Amino acid sequence: MIFSKELSVGNRIIDSEHKNLHGIINGIAGLIEARDIATLHEAFELLENRLHAYFAVEETVAQAVNFDFTQHKLSHQRLLSEFRRIKHGLMSKNGLWTKLEKAGHITSLRKCLARHIAEDGKPLKIVLSEYLYDFKPDSGGGSGLQGIA
Repeated sequence: MIFSKELSVGNRIIDSEHKNLHGIINGIAGLIEARDIATLHEAFELLENRLHAYFAVEETVAQAVNFDFTQHKLSHQRLLSEFRRIKHGLMSKNGLWTKLEKAGHITSLRKCLARHIAEDGKPLKIVLSEYLYDFKPDSGGGSGLQGIA
């Protein structure tokens, strides 16, 4: 799976986080193919840790642009729950999944993130369209509005 321009939310920081998550999911897909359970478990731990970091970054950007993050925060919890469900399903099989199950899990991982970015992220993307792509929240206590388009 390749991170495409259609998945951009219009902010370099958030897009970078999304690209990192895509890379981890692609790595997990390879581990599922290889049936490497020990490394797969570690990769899911890495994914969960990166998700938490991404959630914090996205919330910081959203706050800086006065975006109500309440609903999006719920979508983060759904995304995390879905990844945990997939992880549990794979771990319970201990590498003994069928080709169909393997393909289904890989597809689900990729679609979950893509759906989160494209659908759940649409309201934030609309707000971010008013800002420069390189917009960063002001860490110096200012208005946070440097980078308005």
